Amino acid sequence: MQRPLVILAVTLLAALMAGCSTMEISNPFTNDPLTGGVDTGKSQLLAVSTPAGMQRFPTHGYQVPGTGGTQGLEIFRGDVDMAFAAQVMYNGLQSQGWHLRQAQRKGVRGVYVYERGSSIATLTVEREAIGTVLAIWVADRMPDGATLPMQENTGASGYGGGSGSSSGSSGGTGSYSESTGGGGGMNPAPKPGFSESWGGGGNKGGIQERNL
Repeated sequence: MQRPLVILAVTLLAALMAGCSTMEISNPFTNDPLTGGVDTGKSQLLAVSTPAGMQRFPTHGYQVPGTGGTQGLEIFRGDVDMAFAAQVMYNGLQSQGWHLRQAQRKGVRGVYVYERGSSIATLTVEREAIGTVLAIWVADRMPDGATLPMQENTGASGYGGGSGSSSGSSGGTGSYSESTGGGGGMNPAPKPGFSESWGGGGNKGGIQERNL
């Protein structure tokens, strides 16, 4: 009597697995946008040691020249404690003359702002399901009264930085996009012909704002 029940259970399990395969149900952990990590013990932007066990993801960052040194973004991830990561970075930056100007943490997210001379470093630490992500932003400190530059659309989402280029690109399905009639880049004010759209994949629906 037990043998038919076992056979029936195995048959139902096999049918369920086949159905999942047909419906293309994938492993949720394979959707991780952070791929291509390399083992490293130091930040290239800050020249300080990073928490042990964290990998750097070069394709998710970029580096450009700045007046106070190299500017850009670095992304690290590893299975480390948030507080430990923040403390390691604090110790290294303090030894290099950086001064902590802001430190806030709420739940699984923390942000820390450092200043040294004409440079600003913003570190964000976020705990995810399978690791901690450390993002390091370094840039020149803007002067008092500076206006917000025009934000470039890189076509990237999340922590992704594409090929590492800082130039904007149009397109993208169902995302924010912007275009200019003449020239581009980080401009303080829109030029004639400037348009913005949210959702709908360009001009196919969604919300659009245009300067004529």
